[in-house]
Amino acid sequence: MIATPHPVYPSPEILAKLPDHQLLVQIGAKQVMMTREKLAEFIAQRELTIQKSQTDPLRYGYEPPIWKRADQERAKLRAKYSIGVIYEWNMGGNRASKSERAAKRIVEKMLEKPNARVWCLTSTEASSRENQQPLIYKYLPPELKNETGKLRKGITTKIVYNSAGGFSENVLVLPNGSKCTFKFYSMDVRQVEGAELDAAWADELVTPDWIQAVEYRLLTRNGIFHITFTPVEGWTATVGMALSGAKTLEEEEVELLPLSKGGFDKVPRVQQLANPRSICVYFHTKDNPFGNYEAMKGLLEGQTRDKIKERAYGVATKACTARFPKFREKVHVVAAGMVPKDGTRYHVVDPCSGRNWFMIWALVDIRDRIFIYREWPCVSRYIEGVGFPDAWAIPSRKADGDRGDAQKSFGWGLQRYKQEIDRCEGVGGANSETIFERIMDSRYANSSTMGREIQRTVLEECVDVGLDFIPAPGEHINEGVDLINNLLDWDDSKPIDSTNEPQLFISEECTNVIYSLKEWTGADGKEGASKDPIDVLRYLVLSDVENLENDCLLPKPGGYY
Repeated sequence: MIATPHPVYPSPEILAKLPDHQLLVQIGAKQVMMTREKLAEFIAQRELTIQKSQTDPLRYGYEPPIWKRADQERAKLRAKYSIGVIYEWNMGGNRASKSERAAKRIVEKMLEKPNARVWCLTSTEASSRENQQPLIYKYLPPELKNETGKLRKGITTKIVYNSAGGFSENVLVLPNGSKCTFKFYSMDVRQVEGAELDAAWADELVTPDWIQAVEYRLLTRNGIFHITFTPVEGWTATVGMALSGAKTLEEEEVELLPLSKGGFDKVPRVQQLANPRSICVYFHTKDNPFGNYEAMKGLLEGQTRDKIKERAYGVATKACTARFPKFREKVHVVAAGMVPKDGTRYHVVDPCSGRNWFMIWALVDIRDRIFIYREWPCVSRYIEGVGFPDAWAIPSRKADGDRGDAQKSFGWGLQRYKQEIDRCEGVGGANSETIFERIMDSRYANSSTMGREIQRTVLEECVDVGLDFIPAPGEHINEGVDLINNLLDWDDSKPIDSTNEPQLFISEECTNVIYSLKEWTGADGKEGASKDPIDVLRYLVLSDVENLENDCLLPKPGGYY
């Protein structure tokens, strides 16, 4: 009996004939002894398994291990949020099986819950009939199909399908009343009829307006929004909406991204997205034994690392727009307790009329490493009369996000800011900080105040309340960005040690600064929501800050403790 080739179930190969009618047989990585009768029985069972997986993939089809991992992450998310919508994103390489799993899970939902309502969305009707609808049909139970692809209609049932036209009227209704409707992003989302949904599967790159339209339809039934695509268009508005502020929970080395000094680069496997109800599980082309991974390797030979990340691993990069490409949380972000106690301290402010000041405190240690150890406002630090502030900037369709509630003015004057700065620095207490220099945006510092017979600058007004600032150097924004990048740089092909490390570190408590370093592009110009934390960093590095502990450090005139 000739064994059918199969990428998952290895064909047996006779290596040798042994005494007593025994055969030495190679099956995958194992060598076993069996009689000819046992070998024939094994092959027959293998053929039956292959046949059942083809005729009834819903019940007997092979599921790669990454499917189980994604199911586990989805289950954990649902256990944590039993009420409301949860979101599973699967970004993945080409032919990584993400759409196969999505289709199978949609069919399972429809069979499991009578009268379930689901939507399957993709770019156009043609694309739906070419890619999405055949997968849904593939995973229907055989008893709901026949040779023509047409099941007798009943009061509820409607399964009329052919390979050329897909499902009749782009609708599928099962005998238990569950209904699947196929929608397309080419439709006017404002004209799409309303429905309460149990699940939605958006394939290819769903647009932000469709995400917003669908998620409200999932709310009533505590639905799941499943989004799958390969990021061939790079860092789009949708990708930014999902991944801005994402935290990598698991990553792994991948063979298509070798490092010059040996070993391999890592890509994310699982990420917690900024929306706590959202998880992203990455599907790699290699995960799918039916995906012809070897052919993909050949196609990607000689391509850029970004292209390889997108096509083989589903990783979208901001390399074309990111201003701080070397910033890595695992490298540059340190625990608050790891910030040195000794060093020269600086305080930097970016004030703005109509919204709150954004401030950072930096320490330069004996090795001239810069540690940003405090930010204000900070989501984890209580402010008297305000409470715990929200984020400074939040992910959105805009390149640099939307303004968070922390930017909304508290209505403070200079005296109130002085009181808050005193509190942050522990003035009057045993741990009062010595601030060597205070730095402020030069344009704001030198602007004139109103309501006096003699015009005075903001800088002069600050001196009146006991805040002695110097104006930050006024170089072009790109100069400051370049200096920040210099401080973030290190040789990532070598281990980090005292001879190979960046010079700029951020305390884990400074979440607004961390978010901005990851997400700020400058594309939104002066109104960019995440620009202020970058501005204070620019003012700091342009001021040539250094450690002065060995120079008989004295506070500058007007400073206080």
